[in-house]
Amino acid sequence: MEYSVIIPVFNEEESLQILYSKIKKVMQDIEKEYEVIFVDDASTDNSLEIIKELKNKYSSSIKIISFKSRRGQSTALWAGFKKASGKWIITLDADLQNDPEDIKIFLPFQKSYDFITGIRKDRKDTFFKKMASKIAYLCRRIVLKDDTLDVGCSLRMFRREILDNFPFFKNFHRFFPYLVKITGYRTVQVYVNHYPRRFGKSKYGIWRRFIEGVFDLWGVWWLKRRVMKYEVKFEQS
Repeated sequence: MEYSVIIPVFNEEESLQILYSKIKKVMQDIEKEYEVIFVDDASTDNSLEIIKELKNKYSSSIKIISFKSRRGQSTALWAGFKKASGKWIITLDADLQNDPEDIKIFLPFQKSYDFITGIRKDRKDTFFKKMASKIAYLCRRIVLKDDTLDVGCSLRMFRREILDNFPFFKNFHRFFPYLVKITGYRTVQVYVNHYPRRFGKSKYGIWRRFIEGVFDLWGVWWLKRRVMKYEVKFEQS
């Protein structure tokens, strides 16, 4: 299996069929074996039923995980990672704000990099969400020296082995590129398209994310100070 596409889902019933059709077309164009893993975060609409319908129609390429209660984006990603069989993992949200066609933009970087993450150009979000992201970026830049321009972009591609020793924790997805980088993997940021939300509304509260982000930032700073590194001056067997 070459690619595992992991999609966290919470109340996205209107977008799922369109999203899967786009992913299916892109992966068929790439002409490599793939799977799509939907992780339903205890949706209260018909999202799970629609995913099951897609599974019945395209059973060989779809896997489903559905939580009993809501656990959040990081836990959904973690569950998807454990289910994945691909050499490369691709992640994106289910709201159609990322275009699956942009997966092709990442392909030329696979030979030189282990982790490829998107930067949303001309971002189609509210003023408050964009301002909150800028403040969060400045905080990460000051505290961690993190140069990741857009941690909120869910469109990413990376080698599966990155997950083997990764320090998973609640809300890790906000610091994913940074934590991968400080453990020695080759990372690159690439511009991708971003579109207005077509259906429903955003599920993320700005103030809750801000408060959690402050505590998470402190935790990652603590973790950074405990990453073991060394440089070899001389070695002999």
